[in-house]
Amino acid sequence: MARQLNKRVLASYSMVALPIGAMAMPIAIYLPPFYSGSLGLSLATVGLIFTVARVWDLVTDPIMGVVIDRYGSRWGQYKHWVALAIPLLMLAVYKLFLPNPSDVSALYLGGWLLVLYVGYTMLSISHNSWGSVLAGDYDERSKIFGWREIFIILGMALVLAIPAALDLSRETPISEKLAAMGMFCLVLFPLTVLPTVLGVPDKPSVSTETLGLQDALELVRSNPTLWRLLFADFTTAFAMSATAALYIFFATYAFELKDHASLALLLYFLAGFLAMPAWLKLAYRMGKVGAIRVAIGYTMLLQAGLFFVTDPGNVPLFWGYTFLAGLAFGAGPTLLHSMMADLTDIDESKTGQKRAGMYFALLATVNKLGGASAVGLTLTLADRLFGFTPGLKNSPEAIQGLLVIFCFAPAAALAITYLPLHRYPLSKEKQAEIKQDLSEKA
Repeated sequence: MARQLNKRVLASYSMVALPIGAMAMPIAIYLPPFYSGSLGLSLATVGLIFTVARVWDLVTDPIMGVVIDRYGSRWGQYKHWVALAIPLLMLAVYKLFLPNPSDVSALYLGGWLLVLYVGYTMLSISHNSWGSVLAGDYDERSKIFGWREIFIILGMALVLAIPAALDLSRETPISEKLAAMGMFCLVLFPLTVLPTVLGVPDKPSVSTETLGLQDALELVRSNPTLWRLLFADFTTAFAMSATAALYIFFATYAFELKDHASLALLLYFLAGFLAMPAWLKLAYRMGKVGAIRVAIGYTMLLQAGLFFVTDPGNVPLFWGYTFLAGLAFGAGPTLLHSMMADLTDIDESKTGQKRAGMYFALLATVNKLGGASAVGLTLTLADRLFGFTPGLKNSPEAIQGLLVIFCFAPAAALAITYLPLHRYPLSKEKQAEIKQDLSEKA
């Protein structure tokens, strides 16, 4: 299938990533303040629910990875899983984005988050696994996951244009913004899945053996390169989710520019969209690890430095920070997914089995745990340690505490990411040797 990787296939494969991005952005940024503010749940409760829902993926992700590896269909190994995920996601989006306020409780939020995460797990693992099989070359994998990330960022930018446009006409409650974004996702999912399932080659795997949960745990324990990659994925996900969970509060209370938040976020994702080709070129030139180190260092310094220059009411500074932060947004996910695709070659070389589903399930699980830990920890710290409460007049000390968490929690997580990436062993040359070994065994 790698020989068929042209621009038409790249675009068709990436199309379903549009609603993935469109759905993910408001879940990370708008849902926590919506349920903790407008719908009356406490900030700590919302943080706990998001954490518990993500921890549940410790169960669902490995199971889904095994199932995807084991059960292909006459349509292929992956495309039917992509198609089956869409109805689940549409139902969960409807319930979470357009809730009846009288129905909302902690149980309501937690239950529908679980449904959404199951659908997302099914879609993301099968889609990423499909991409790793479509592209077999080291740089081609950066390309296909780069295209996927570009479409994700485009989806985020498009959905964010909705609240930004609403804010231009009048001050719009967050409930109306979420409802409009939810309807956008509900239209986008069925429209974009068709090119992906109809226009991308897929075929059932010849493998009949798959990894069970115990095997997966043994795989993590005995494979130091995989451990390094999962560690890096956890810390980068933590940093990204910590920033996302607190961004609206940061804009509203630290910069006192609530009305600018949606438009600034649109600029953030526009910057990420424009910068992705440059990150791909950098990865081709200096390797994936070198490129991701540059992206991590850049973001870490920018985030920590923001603490010393934050100025309430300073519009140019707020917009400038948001644009500069957005430039590195897509680099980490693209390169980490591409690096995981390379790791699947090592397993195939040793075992003769294609287990992309299991590997990407591990990556997805760790990513979600990093994100959930960030949401739970940062919201709880803001609430319990500094007394920050959304919707109320907060003390200067509470706002200062919010700013400390927003700036230094992501920066610390990114600094830790350098540890697993130090002397990372799977280079372009090593991957070429593995592919040559696979070709000789075929």
